[in-house]
Amino acid sequence: MKKIFSFLFFIGVVFIATPTFAQQEEKILEYRSDIVVNSDTTIDITEKITFQPSTTIPRHGLEWTIPYVYSVGAFKRPTKLDIKMIKYFPVSDSSNTIYNKYSRTDENGWATLRIGNPDRYISGAHVYLIQYKLTYTGISYFDEWEEVYLNIIGPGWNIPIENASATLTLPSTISEAICYTGKDKNNAQNCEFTINGNTIDVKPNTTLTAYEGYSVAIKQPLGTFEDTTKQQALIVILSNIGILLPIPVGIFLFLFLKKKFKNPSLTVIPEYKPMEELDVLTAALVIKPVFNTKNISAVLIEMAVKGFYTIKEYKKNKYEFVKSTKDYSNLPSHLNELLSGIFKKGDSVKIDKLDTFYLVANKSNSLALKELNGRGYFSIKKKNSKTIFALVPLFLFFIVFNSISIFISFSILGWFIGILISLILFFIFSFMIDTRSEIGNKVYHQLLGLKMYIQTAEKEKIKFHSDPKKYKEVFETLLPYAMIFNLEKQWSEQFKDLYKTPPEWYQGNFDTFNTVYLANSLSKFNSSVRTSSSSPSSSYSSSRGHRSGGWSSGGSGFSGGSSGGGGGGSGGGGW
Repeated sequence: MKKIFSFLFFIGVVFIATPTFAQQEEKILEYRSDIVVNSDTTIDITEKITFQPSTTIPRHGLEWTIPYVYSVGAFKRPTKLDIKMIKYFPVSDSSNTIYNKYSRTDENGWATLRIGNPDRYISGAHVYLIQYKLTYTGISYFDEWEEVYLNIIGPGWNIPIENASATLTLPSTISEAICYTGKDKNNAQNCEFTINGNTIDVKPNTTLTAYEGYSVAIKQPLGTFEDTTKQQALIVILSNIGILLPIPVGIFLFLFLKKKFKNPSLTVIPEYKPMEELDVLTAALVIKPVFNTKNISAVLIEMAVKGFYTIKEYKKNKYEFVKSTKDYSNLPSHLNELLSGIFKKGDSVKIDKLDTFYLVANKSNSLALKELNGRGYFSIKKKNSKTIFALVPLFLFFIVFNSISIFISFSILGWFIGILISLILFFIFSFMIDTRSEIGNKVYHQLLGLKMYIQTAEKEKIKFHSDPKKYKEVFETLLPYAMIFNLEKQWSEQFKDLYKTPPEWYQGNFDTFNTVYLANSLSKFNSSVRTSSSSPSSSYSSSRGHRSGGWSSGGSGFSGGSSGGGGGGSGGGGW
């Protein structure tokens, strides 16, 4: 019996002493922020982030993103973001080797840093040091006080943060402060702070889970900060000229642009099938070269029809992509980018779990436009003219706006208003320039021919001599194109009795399935794509980057404040 106990004791010791190779959760071990708020309203921030990557998902490093274009009502409000220093090093490296490799992309008011070497993977915890300066962010002016309202950590990190803390140094003695924690717009105050003169230490009381952050609002005496409201107002005006509505008085300008920059109208002949050299996304961009989530939905349907994956409605209005064995590596770069982004974490993924799909969708759209430009579908000369008609009036507007005293002194304020309206008309009319080249114009009219066919085709004329396989092929091939023409319901009505069972590429309600049901489901599907294509989390931003934030006419953190309600605030995760 003693031998048995001795053996069990030995096994226990070995088990305890043996290293555990269980899966390591990806997380931030420590997030330390040192913030100096200056009287000139600039804010210097140093962040020290200790990142523990997953042991099962290879990572190059840390992705860090922050907004610098905000929204006040329907107007964009740009601020300034100046990255001063980036460096990182492994915690376990006793040689103190320091790296500074990173890339930066700017899109829709967000700056995204990918810190790390794209040709190497990291292992073990790494420390990332980020120094940056914010201007026109997080400072507001009120009748009785001035206020700093900052998101110390934005509710945009897709991994937990175990230990967060910050020290803020302000120009004047701090009279009052309040802090908020949780997801975006959450007003919980599960945090603590200590005020010592003009400094304040702030920290959450618990671990911040994914998409949780914390914000602080601090009162300062009147006159603490320089009054930058005029500078900010000017920046807002110059940044929102396109929102102003012109008075239609430029008849000559309209006729001139129509004659010089409008492509001729060609005869539209019905087209019975898509062009072989275009997929539905590039076709949609020939029609209108702007980002549209409906186009992304259409190309996702097209790729499913072609057998690259199955779209599964696993719950009402909830969708999942299930990857097939079909290789997509030889597809054009924009399609490869789209599919690689969807399945980067596995062969089965729910669409509402695609946290960074907005980046993938926008990148795919940009690559598709680049491909069309490379094929000569758009005229470089016309694109340059479009740029000139947009930028020159903007420059002249600034000069005229700052010369208002001259117009007033000569009592010709009417001319001042008239010139401004004329400049705005030039700017607005720049968007009317058709930048398609001659070949692009021909392709455009061919696509209109395809639209005509979808609008007018009768199913009896396209059954292809009662060939069920061909009949189904016509419907499924043209369904994505019907979507970009907003004709999917009409197209589906023509083929209402097509399916006896759902198609292989779509799994939904088998009991009541028909093409009309499919069209209605696609509407819900597009809503899911639109949600995943426009924000990094369920509520962190509006249109990815144009989020609200404290400024000279913004709200106070002491009245209706919340986590994520201030200026700044980073998000991100591993990459």
